[in-house]
Order: sequence, then structure tokens, then C-alpha cells
Amino acid sequence: MTSCATFLQPSSRLLAQPRHRLATQPFTAAAAPRLNGGTRFAAAAPRRSSSGLVARAEAGTGNYIEEQSFRIEKISFGAILTPIGVSFMVYGFGAFFNLLPGGDISSLLLIYGFPITLLGFALSYAQLKPVPCRSTPEALRVRDAETTDIQKQVREDVTRFRYGDEQHLDEALTRIFRFGQGGGIPRRLCPILTGLREELTDGRYTLVLEFRTKKEQMTQEMWDQRQEKIQSFFGPGVIAKLIPTEQGQDVALVCDGSGAGRGGGEKKDLLPPLMPGMKPRQQA
Repeated sequence: MTSCATFLQPSSRLLAQPRHRLATQPFTAAAAPRLNGGTRFAAAAPRRSSSGLVARAEAGTGNYIEEQSFRIEKISFGAILTPIGVSFMVYGFGAFFNLLPGGDISSLLLIYGFPITLLGFALSYAQLKPVPCRSTPEALRVRDAETTDIQKQVREDVTRFRYGDEQHLDEALTRIFRFGQGGGIPRRLCPILTGLREELTDGRYTLVLEFRTKKEQMTQEMWDQRQEKIQSFFGPGVIAKLIPTEQGQDVALVCDGSGAGRGGGEKKDLLPPLMPGMKPRQQA
């Protein structure tokens, strides 16, 4: 009996301690079966931690995913040609001065390397980077069935590298806001397209254009006055909605479900030529 009491005495003292003191003691696998209070606190901690991780994961996804499809237009030709041309020139000079093998082809490497390098620098300088596009899984499922031809071309044009353009949708914005013309706005107030979103609005496919503007100078009234023009420009088959944001304005192009604007039924200008000197494209 004495040995049993002696064995139980430390556990009794531990159980007699306040619960908040038990929670501060380090948790070990051997002490877990004896410290009931400590076991309850140790079990509660993972539940709080796991629930916190789940909450952060749900908040982090936001139901938006980045489009991962590969298109050759999403590759920067300047980023490809510049290192190729520089490599030709470096090796050509090394071979010409007998620092590297291949002296008989050094002249060819220099002849081709110099213009390729210049072309790569020129394309890198003139390129316009694509804007990011985020999509919800629900929007991706109905995109092919509901998107209009104009929505499709807008999405494809602004998510690829462009060359020679100052900004995305420059021609469209010029026609809508009439920069520097009567009834228009100054060019310095031109909205800048910063991103795209694909989502559903009342179950309909919606392409959202995210613009950054100088809100202290470009008022909401300037947008509201041109809503009908935006509607007619990006139609038919869509309803244009203006949504003010912290950075500027979102233009939501919501499919109206009529099926208009699909299959090349109506032609209208939308964007400038793919390359300078080519004819303007006709948008279905």
C-alpha cells in the first residue's frame, strides 16, 4: 500500500494543479494517458489548428483559377530571339579569335547573330505583356456554350503578347471615350486594362474587364454616360454592367442568353490589326 501511494502521489499533485498551469506544461506521449486535463487541451489545439487551416484554404482559393492552356501567342518572341542572337555573337567572336572551336563558321554566326539580336531587342521593347485572366470552374464549363464571338476575341487578344500597341483595347477605348475629340475626355485619363475575370452572373457566362483609372479625375458619371456605347460596342448578345472598384472600374459583359453574336452572324470592328500595316480585323 505504501509503495502504491508513493507511486500515485506525483500524479495526485499534478491533478491538483490548476488547469491553466497544466496547459502550459510541455506535452509528451508518456504523460498523455495520465493528465486528463492536459489531454483535453492537447486534443483541442489540433482541432483549432485544423479548422484554421481549412478556413485559410477556403479563403485562399476564392473559387478562381489561373488558365493553364498553352498558346504560342503567350510566348515572348523577344525573350526567345535575344538570347539566341547574343549566343551566336558571343560564340562567333570567340571562334573568330580562336578562343573557341569553329573558326570556319564564325562569320556565319556573326552575320546571323547581329540581326537576330537587334530583332529580339526591338520586339522586347515594343511588346505589350498579356493581362492575367482568372476563371471560376463554373464559368469554364459554360464558356464554350455561351460566350459570344466578341467576348472570345477580347479574351484571346488581351491574354497574349502584342507588339506595337500602347495598351490593350486601345482602339476600342479610343472609339468609346473619343480621346481629344469633342464630347470626349483627355488622353491622359485613358483607363488601363489590368486583368480579366470569368465568372457567372445569375447563371450566365460573364467576362469582366478590370480597369485602373485616375479616380480623382475620371468620375463615375463619365462611365455612366458611355454605358450604352459600351453595350453596343461589345454586343450583340451581352449586357454591359459598370461596377465601381477601388482601383477604378469593372466592365462586366454578361451573356443575355439570346444566342446572338455567335457564329459570325454580325460583323463589326473591335481591335486594331495584329501587326502594323495589316488590314483592320472585322469582329464577328
